[in-house]
Amino acid sequence: MTQSFTDEQLNHLLGFIGYGAPKASFWFLGMEEGGGGENNLRTRLQFNAIEDCKKAHCLLGITKFHSGQRVIQRTWRSMCYIMLALANQEPSREAIRDYQAKSLGSSDGETLLVELMPIPKRKISDWEYNKIIPQFTSSQHYYDVVKPQRIELLRTLLMEHTPQVVIGYGKKYWEDYKQLFPSVQFTSSDQFEIGRSNGTLVVLTDHFTARTMNGKLDALVDLILFDD
Repeated sequence: MTQSFTDEQLNHLLGFIGYGAPKASFWFLGMEEGGGGENNLRTRLQFNAIEDCKKAHCLLGITKFHSGQRVIQRTWRSMCYIMLALANQEPSREAIRDYQAKSLGSSDGETLLVELMPIPKRKISDWEYNKIIPQFTSSQHYYDVVKPQRIELLRTLLMEHTPQVVIGYGKKYWEDYKQLFPSVQFTSSDQFEIGRSNGTLVVLTDHFTARTMNGKLDALVDLILFDD
């Protein structure tokens, strides 16, 4: 018989921030991790609030992004490209593969990979956890309860750490991301929106895997480099 998560265990899952360094200069903000499943969630009970990406994925039994031939993950590819270009390094395929394996989301690195919602799911609209997380009756119930809490939590972290840049990707969720920066007036620049919050440059983009981002990463890098 499947055992439900206790309230304490659920709170641990809901408190997960992301992969990387708390004081990272560059935050990549998404809506929600894909994947999930019961085994995945039970393994995440071993996670700290902020985990090293490689260590966390090893715990999850996912080694292909960090070891062996090192498959390039589609969303992470763009993050690696951006970080390499900002450092004036050629974002070749091998350089991206190496950065992903060694630096992206590293606990001693310069990036923090954050999701607005903390529990991974196969689809945004799905709620496959009725039996193990009965505290929420549906995906919408989960969002209604948890999203305001997450917004408050991430606002607090942003004020505490003041990263240099936050890149929120996924145009469908721009309005959600903007709630983290309630006093910021965003303006359009090409297909992006940009704003400033207490010294942090905030850039909103289409999802990194969207066709609309083809050939646009260099423009995004230029936005950051030439920001006043």
